Amino acid sequence: MKRSTLILLLFLTSALYPQTNNGVQIKAGDIYVKAVFYSENIVRVLKWHESGSENKLSLSVIFKNIPTLEIKKTSDADGTIISSSKLKIVISHKDGSVIFKDPSDNILLKETGKAEFIPEVYHNDSGFTIKQNFEFSKDEGIYGLGQHQYGYFNYRGKKAVLVQSNTDAVNPFLISTNGYGILWDNYSKTIFDDTRNTPYLWSGMGDNIDYYFITGENMDKIIAGYRLLTGKAPLYGKWAYGYWQSKEHYDTQAELMGVAKKYRKLGIPIDNIIQDWDYWNGAANWSGMFFDKTLFPSPKEMCDSLHNMNYHIIISIWPALGPNTEIYADMAKHGFLYRPVGWAGFKYYDAFNPAANDLYWKYLKAGLYSKGLDGWWIDSTEPDVVNAMTKESSEYELKKMGGNYLGSWARYLNAFSLAMTSDIHKYWRRETSDRRAYILTRSTYAGQQRNAATTWSGDIGASWDVYKRQIAAGLNHSMSGIPYWTFDIGAFVLGAYEGVFMNGGKDPAYQELYTRMFQLGTFTPIFRSHGSETPREIWEFGEFTPVLIKFDNLRYRLLPYIYSLAWQVTNNDYTIMRGLPMDFQNDKSTYNIDDQFIFGPSMMICPVTEAMYYRPPEKSVPIKKDHFRTIDGKAGLNAQYFKDPDFKNLSKEKIDTTIDFIWYTGRPDYVTDSAYSVRWRGKLIPDESGKHQFHLISYDRKRVILNGDTLKMVYTSVEQYTEPVELTAGKEYDLIVEVQNNSTGAAKMRLFWKTPSAFAKEDSKIATSKERKVYLPKGAVWFDFWNGKKYEGGAARLFESPIDKIPILIKAGSIIPMGPFVQYSSEKPADPLEIRIYPGADGAFTLYEDEGDNYNYEKGIYSTIDFRWNDKTKTLTIGKRNGEFPGMLKERAFNIAIVKENHGTGIDITAAPDKSVTYKGDEITLQF
Repeated sequence: MKRSTLILLLFLTSALYPQTNNGVQIKAGDIYVKAVFYSENIVRVLKWHESGSENKLSLSVIFKNIPTLEIKKTSDADGTIISSSKLKIVISHKDGSVIFKDPSDNILLKETGKAEFIPEVYHNDSGFTIKQNFEFSKDEGIYGLGQHQYGYFNYRGKKAVLVQSNTDAVNPFLISTNGYGILWDNYSKTIFDDTRNTPYLWSGMGDNIDYYFITGENMDKIIAGYRLLTGKAPLYGKWAYGYWQSKEHYDTQAELMGVAKKYRKLGIPIDNIIQDWDYWNGAANWSGMFFDKTLFPSPKEMCDSLHNMNYHIIISIWPALGPNTEIYADMAKHGFLYRPVGWAGFKYYDAFNPAANDLYWKYLKAGLYSKGLDGWWIDSTEPDVVNAMTKESSEYELKKMGGNYLGSWARYLNAFSLAMTSDIHKYWRRETSDRRAYILTRSTYAGQQRNAATTWSGDIGASWDVYKRQIAAGLNHSMSGIPYWTFDIGAFVLGAYEGVFMNGGKDPAYQELYTRMFQLGTFTPIFRSHGSETPREIWEFGEFTPVLIKFDNLRYRLLPYIYSLAWQVTNNDYTIMRGLPMDFQNDKSTYNIDDQFIFGPSMMICPVTEAMYYRPPEKSVPIKKDHFRTIDGKAGLNAQYFKDPDFKNLSKEKIDTTIDFIWYTGRPDYVTDSAYSVRWRGKLIPDESGKHQFHLISYDRKRVILNGDTLKMVYTSVEQYTEPVELTAGKEYDLIVEVQNNSTGAAKMRLFWKTPSAFAKEDSKIATSKERKVYLPKGAVWFDFWNGKKYEGGAARLFESPIDKIPILIKAGSIIPMGPFVQYSSEKPADPLEIRIYPGADGAFTLYEDEGDNYNYEKGIYSTIDFRWNDKTKTLTIGKRNGEFPGMLKERAFNIAIVKENHGTGIDITAAPDKSVTYKGDEITLQF
């Protein structure tokens, strides 16, 4: 037996869940069922077939110190009942199904029928596909499951496939308005399906069904249970909650420093700058853990200069390694690289292997950490070996690799990012306690919040529809228990990946979209602009730049509020970005609202998700088969497929009815996996007269030849658009389309176009009003942030939404601290601090402050001040300060504004506060 195998077996044995007296085990036919309470409100349900095993390695669940609880157990002929003070479990002796009840015997959730175990063999791994059916109550809402691009918020009546991909991030934790959550502890492909009569959870590989049922009086308590099991979310440095500037990518040190200096010169608030890929100079050097000296001649001095300018900088690193790098050679020598060659000629290392992660950190520390970088942007953590872009292709390509250090990819399909971020975070913490760790990553998994990891939503395209989908994606990610999420403000690409803005970043229609995305980003946990093809700096957006600066300043004025909420995340398992059902669980009208959310306890954010000023370009559409004829007049096109990229080695000739293939789960035998070319010939027959534009969706080189003329490409990215051409309806045009592919793995070629009717729509004037419909949840009175007007909840109404505003509604009873205008988070203490009180209900808020960085907060070195508003007596009590920290202001000014119409409103500092008080740390009560 190999030593590594022995170590793994010992690890598996030691990681088995501890036996306690907190539960029972029964056998129902050929199924074993074990239910164990981990706390009064958390029970683990474990099922296995008699030919299987209860043994389980959990990568997500780290909670081991299970207390001995007073669990009541009774049994009769039909079933066994176990109960704590907060939860009752009924296990059927007939089929092993479980019913979960509250202490009053109300059913929270029912399993239905016998669990399914179907034997499964994948390469050298054997286990079962597993499935458990459930019965939901009629009206409950289901949320969570990570971040997906489906565009829906509530999963009732919906299906979600849990597989990592570029724009999808997985967390198999769902949460219900019925007062429970389920952590489904399986790492293989998983499906949640509520589209049929019987909802279910299914996974593709496992030895058992293993999940945790968590109850709580509200969703925050349920998420707290999830984090008890999987780990707390640490606090970032205060700088991380400021503005992040990024783009794909800064070519040189001089360019990056020029951007940093210009922000400071213009006085635009910013804390963070990101260096994306290719600072290593060339694909062969991919993520080699060094700066190319010709591009970045003095990286240590660059980082020092940025720090002196009060910036923090993080940098893109990959689990993919270029073949010319020293780290690649070292990984290969130790057998730590996966065999497939990725889309840029690199290979991925096995992040499931602790020894491989140790070696990775060795190079990361020497090459980048030592230069003063402040965190890591770990890209492609699915991992995306072949630029696959879809869940189906990601699953296919990863499983094709066979195995990793822990076992088969079929079994551990979704957990790569958890494994990698766990060790990278661990090494950072071992290295220093003076600087808080920060990781940005494209994938997530249950437990990843403990690794100081933020997820971003991947390489999205620029369109209003894609943008709107990010709201539901971010809300469900946050409601999965992983609190830090962001997205590419402005989208990664403009005219590809469903993006429509092929006219570029100076197109006012795109700049309007960018502005609305920026306004959403102002109220996401991490506020970050990023993307390709066009500059993303705030001053690049013409007439919209003043609006961007306004919302950037608003973010910084709100930092005392946001940083205090971040402390609540760490200390009390809070969630900052909140779907409406989190705070209005009793208002069923909120259950399907996917374009509003609560930011902290007080602010309802209502992003504008449609164009109001400039009409966006129309989407292109597939060219249908009716428009094609072969050379001899038949339907379709003559297609020639070659097994080389240069049209030399002809493999197959056939008739294609359209040009529309996506080979994401294996290529046909008439092309190769690494390189091929295709040529289509025939006639094109349009049915409209006027301007047409071809849109080619594929990788690598391609061309359209029309009547012997090669059309010029006017947009070239991961997709291409040709120059517009005038065509006549009914006329036949000689058409040749060619594609030359050199990429491994996933492949596609789709021919779309925009027709005269589409261009006519683009030329029409936009007819949208400058208003936005907002639903005001019932049970609260709402203040308009911009003007202080009050509205009763329980109905929808229109709010003015010109380009410099989005509807922001503040719940009565809120207390919001707002700091002074600053250009970076640590420029000065939040003094004087404006305290806005929104009357109409009692309220409370805890102001948290510390040194802004380092881990002293874990030792209790911080301060909190409680603010309590009594609406009946109109008194504000500012409590005694608890704690202290180096640099803390012992005496400070609080300006109190009781919000009313046109008073204590908007972004500006309230000129005439209702009271001003000097606070020295003792309790003060103020009467209004």
